[in-house]
Amino acid sequence: MACDGPSLDQLEQLVSSSDIADRAFAASVLRLQAHAADPARVAELYERVRATASEQHAQLRARIRSGTLDKQAFVAELLAAPLELRDHLVEEVLDVAYPPLDDWQLPSDAVPYSPSGLSEILFALDNAELGPHETFVDLGSGLGKVVLLVALLSGAQACGVELDPRLVESSRSAARALGLRNTRFVEADIRVAALPAADVYYMFIPVLRSTEIARRLATPSSERRVTLFAPALDLRAVPWLTARNRASYWLQMYESRRSPEV
Repeated sequence: MACDGPSLDQLEQLVSSSDIADRAFAASVLRLQAHAADPARVAELYERVRATASEQHAQLRARIRSGTLDKQAFVAELLAAPLELRDHLVEEVLDVAYPPLDDWQLPSDAVPYSPSGLSEILFALDNAELGPHETFVDLGSGLGKVVLLVALLSGAQACGVELDPRLVESSRSAARALGLRNTRFVEADIRVAALPAADVYYMFIPVLRSTEIARRLATPSSERRVTLFAPALDLRAVPWLTARNRASYWLQMYESRRSPEV
């Protein structure tokens, strides 16, 4: 017989814990119980997890707002965290660790919210030439983790395009709270909407038709040389792109050819 999970009374002790592992565990269980017998209490406990996390990272977030953050030390601190907690840590710092509890109806070919891992984001930052004069666009930006981190660490003008209006608003709120003015978030469907021009694009499995989305970048790419970080693409369908011999897990680096064949 399967063992019952922790009760809400037991979780109440964890949501105020200073241990990030406790908070991560409590949040994951609360998400599973979002439609349980007492959804109001689940929602209240879930919000308390977020409040605890905000308090735990208050000093670090203040340094981000004031522009005094030591970025190299910050990255080193993230990489020193246990692998299983590393992404939760950076998401708590950015205040994007706790997505909405309620469901939202996605298109049939869209992938449910699945944030990029820190490794993929750092891979893109290490290999893209990004600075204050470059622009970065995340296609399917979710809660804004990639956009916020890129804006913070590179100083680039970073934009996220996301279909779910709840996630867009949460992203904007997180950016305002951190004082990251070099960010913007657009509510749009990347399958059909006009895509912003950029120097670097990032696409972390937002839809099942990644190659089709990449094809739609041909028009902005014809105006500038671009870099794209995306899952494996069928380059026969996007001949204006060439693959670089660099990859992180399933994220591949592509660059536009000097004379795009569009």
